[in-house]
Amino acid sequence: MGKKRMSDSRQFIKDPTARKYMLDIYPDISQDFASRKFQEINILLKAGMISNLNMEFKVSLHVLCDLISEMISYDRALLYLRNNDLDMVTPFIVRGFPKKIAEPLQQGNLFAEWCMQSGKTFFIPFSNDKKVSRDLAYADAASLISVPIYESNNIIGTLQIFSNKANFFSEDDAKLLWLLMIQSEALFRNYEANGQEDAASLLHSLPGQANLSQFHEQLEREIGRAKRRKNPMSLLLIEMDRWNEYNQQYGHLKGEQTLNEISSILMNQIRQIDTVCRYGEDRFALILTETDRKGGLVFADRLRETISRHLFQNERGERSIRITISAGLVTFPFDAQEKLALIHSMEQALRSAKEQGGNQVTQYPQQDPLATESETLTQQLDLNRVTRTIHSVFNMERLIELIVEIAMEALHAEKGSLLLADPEADQFVIKAACGFGKYTDLIKNTRVPADKTVTGWVAAGKKPVVSENIETIPEVHKNLYKDYKNDSFLSIPLLAGEKTLGVIHISNKADGGAFTEKDLQQILPLSGHLANFLQEGLRFEEIQYSFSKTALASLAMVLEAKDSFHNGHSERVARYTEELAKRMKLTKAEIEKLTLSARLHDIVKIAIRSELYNKKGKLSEEETAIIRRHPFFSWKILDALATEEEEVKNTILQHHEKLNGSGYPYGLVGDQIPLPSRILCVADTFVSMTSNRAWRKPFTRDAALKEMQSLANIHFDPQVLQKLSEIVQ
Repeated sequence: MGKKRMSDSRQFIKDPTARKYMLDIYPDISQDFASRKFQEINILLKAGMISNLNMEFKVSLHVLCDLISEMISYDRALLYLRNNDLDMVTPFIVRGFPKKIAEPLQQGNLFAEWCMQSGKTFFIPFSNDKKVSRDLAYADAASLISVPIYESNNIIGTLQIFSNKANFFSEDDAKLLWLLMIQSEALFRNYEANGQEDAASLLHSLPGQANLSQFHEQLEREIGRAKRRKNPMSLLLIEMDRWNEYNQQYGHLKGEQTLNEISSILMNQIRQIDTVCRYGEDRFALILTETDRKGGLVFADRLRETISRHLFQNERGERSIRITISAGLVTFPFDAQEKLALIHSMEQALRSAKEQGGNQVTQYPQQDPLATESETLTQQLDLNRVTRTIHSVFNMERLIELIVEIAMEALHAEKGSLLLADPEADQFVIKAACGFGKYTDLIKNTRVPADKTVTGWVAAGKKPVVSENIETIPEVHKNLYKDYKNDSFLSIPLLAGEKTLGVIHISNKADGGAFTEKDLQQILPLSGHLANFLQEGLRFEEIQYSFSKTALASLAMVLEAKDSFHNGHSERVARYTEELAKRMKLTKAEIEKLTLSARLHDIVKIAIRSELYNKKGKLSEEETAIIRRHPFFSWKILDALATEEEEVKNTILQHHEKLNGSGYPYGLVGDQIPLPSRILCVADTFVSMTSNRAWRKPFTRDAALKEMQSLANIHFDPQVLQKLSEIVQ
């Protein structure tokens, strides 16, 4: 095989044979690559649109495999997806094999295992290795490419293509297949919902008695998963205290309304991975996934306090009634290991709480024989969970919330937040906030300055901070805590080398005490994992963005290179746009986005035949309508490709608008047109006028400028034109 760039992730896969075949692929696309693989890249861009089509999930996968065959010839293909219930991968799409694939391929193969472990691509043009040759023989093949499948950077499977011939595939083929999976990531976002049963989602919609059987099915799944992964899991059964008296006084209708309100409270308290179910007239049962006894007790007591503080309606609709609950907790595997035994123990624990007067949480057994279990074991369970989660949960919004939840659970805290660093703005952005009640959504995405804030101070110091009272820390200036409401807190910077990715703040210890050095030592082993966790998620987002940006820009340049009248047009527009933006005093970030908009403003050429642009005669009404809609087509192409830069899309959409309202597609007037679009309009018009076209010769630079200046305040922004005049002259 040829020389390859080896993966930085080799630490996650120790097999030297696997390392020999591992490719490290980067999302950048050179103009040379785009020119050589012009048709294939066009197919890549089409693949990004599959998720927007209203097709059954499996049909969409077959369409995806059809697109692969248009890019790369192959003899056989396997698409494995992870089955969470069975905790293994299973073949989802099989192509080119006999009706039944070989038994060793039914539950994955060596290459699937490598992909799932490392998240990397494996390129095997031929093999003399015994075990590799064996697994190739199962597929009756001599060469292979195997790439991971991502769902929000969650590695959920692998796509493998095989050839009967050795040295049939190239590294370019491997790169194309990897890019295809990155570009098709949106297709797999709803795999849980579309590809396999998700009983938990049914249970989460304020479940009633009809969901009791589903609860038992889900409980069996969670017990099986906890056994396989050697994780704890807790069950909580809660019951309303003196419920018969409430019903007699206020009526069963009001009682049912109150139970629905309690259901809503439960839904707000649990995590997304937990399950809640109505378990009788006045009972609810909860499955607390990956929760040990200590964590279960903290959660249960917090839930009890939340409900006891809540005011419910009386018969006149006034909120004046308080209700208390009793709860019984049981933990797998310490209290019981089978479903019926767990349920029996849970009911016994609840009965004990009721017998002791109610309004309390009782665990089973009451005297915990394992109360002195090793703190090291608990920490190891946390570390194992975090390490596993790094490779299995990478939806960025959920990822950040989970980081905070893990830290809060480890410290038994009621409030937590995570702020991501924005170095260019010298600020931090609140990306997750847990335990802030009705204010949670209000404070998310709020920007916090790095200067004279606790967050900035912790980030600058690059060390965790624990405080019983912030005023006792001499290094903290009074300006940092004059508005700080939580005297005792713990803050952890999330570091990647010397770079600070963000800061976690934890406060409000559940027992009402202060955070101590012991708490700090408990969280330190987790902090490095949490930082890695965050870095991986941010890296994947950058990979997707980088691919979309470079693929589209390179494709636009290749498209123009094939058209003598437009060759280099977008790049020249980008140069003028960048210079105009600098002279208009835009920020560095705004200039970068506007320059990208200029490079992509004619991406619509993917969808509109070139004859329309180069037609010498007058366009028909239908052709004119198509041309006038081309900014909208460009916007749709970028939107379908999941480009998250809204400013880029909107700048392109509106760059043919004119100040007097005669432009398109919306006929915007004056300041309704954003400044970036007004700048791009001037740059695009000037470059077009000074370029050769099929129907006319180019204007001189002076003639073009004079013509445009005659339309100042009519078509063009006069201030932008002034800056163009400075550049031209």
